[in-house]
Amino acid sequence: MSGRSKGCTIYVGNLDERVSDRVLYDILIQAGRVVDLHIPRDKESGKPKGFAFAEYESEEIANYAVKLFSGLVNLHKRTLKFAVSGQDKPSPVSNAITSSSRFPTYPENHLEGLFNNPTSMVATGAVIG
Repeated sequence: MSGRSKGCTIYVGNLDERVSDRVLYDILIQAGRVVDLHIPRDKESGKPKGFAFAEYESEEIANYAVKLFSGLVNLHKRTLKFAVSGQDKPSPVSNAITSSSRFPTYPENHLEGLFNNPTSMVATGAVIG
């Protein structure tokens, strides 16, 4: 991470190892400019550890991202967890229904196609799986 204040960095948890940097970045950029994205990997196996850190330009954008995405982003049948880095627990889902029946399910490559056309991007609760 680039050394900005901790309040600019968010934690993203419950990541499936199949989630690519590109897919995660394309989701996170919907809240604001992502300055840095890091998905830690196991030193021996090279597999992702199941979480990531994303740094935004400001604390306000980071807080907005956590509120925007919490309880709404599902990738590979996993609901991602979001919190401002340094806080003890991911933010609770407020007024969000996390039932998979609320959102349609799409294959991962469907979303990648959407992100290739920036004019079609909107913050939705798409489910990948």
